[in-house]
Amino acid sequence: MKINKGGPLEKSIRFIFSAATLGFALYGLITGDFRFQYLMLLGITGVMALTGVDDYDRGRKGWSYISFAVALFCLVVALQIFLRDYGL
Repeated sequence: MKINKGGPLEKSIRFIFSAATLGFALYGLITGDFRFQYLMLLGITGVMALTGVDDYDRGRKGWSYISFAVALFCLVVALQIFLRDYGL
């Protein structure tokens, strides 16, 4: 399935990732409970990966590689937090 650039599917996926990230970040800041920090980082991973795909399609390859690197870094940190907290 091909996703249209800037189409409703891409916008809705980006909105879901952004809203989840913001929600988990605000929850942690308000309550002081950071149990869901890894989920916030997974949301950031999704947003940065979508940004990287957008930049790559627009011809900004340097920025897309940076976005993919940040997404990969966030994914690794989220996995480390998850494995540390749940002892897997």
